[in-house]
Amino acid sequence: MTTKLRRRYEAARRNGKSERGAALVVAMFLLLLMSFVGIYALDTVALDRQVAGFQNRKRIAFYAAEAAVAEALDSLETTGTPSVGGGNMGDTTLYPYGTPSYAVDPTVANPIAPIGAAGSEGMNLSIGQGGAAKFNLQTWRIQVQGTEPGGTTARIEIAAQRFNGN
Repeated sequence: MTTKLRRRYEAARRNGKSERGAALVVAMFLLLLMSFVGIYALDTVALDRQVAGFQNRKRIAFYAAEAAVAEALDSLETTGTPSVGGGNMGDTTLYPYGTPSYAVDPTVANPIAPIGAAGSEGMNLSIGQGGAAKFNLQTWRIQVQGTEPGGTTARIEIAAQRFNGN
């Protein structure tokens, strides 16, 4: 080793003895600080997962309520009166922890009720019969709910109309 490098080495060695573990204390402090940051990050991730789970349950319950609305609108179109028989969505392959269900809203006295009918003037499509044909718009209030297997509930209220010709 050259003399110049040896002097530097000796000087660094002498200065290192006077530090008395300051580098170790600083390193331990930084490790402690990083541990706190890591614990906080894990706590935040756990909270985010919990919120995402709640949102997923609410979304499944809403989709079940939408299925009830679709059933009511289908029966309104085919029979002229909306009805919801209730039921389950999907199967155990798609929902291994239980299937979402839907039904009319049990918290309402009349979940499916006619709101009223309004007449509407139509075009005169028949020649020689005089006057324009009358049409009727029957309006229904439909209130349904969907329930996710864990018990989360979503409620939907709609107003639907059926166009009836007289």
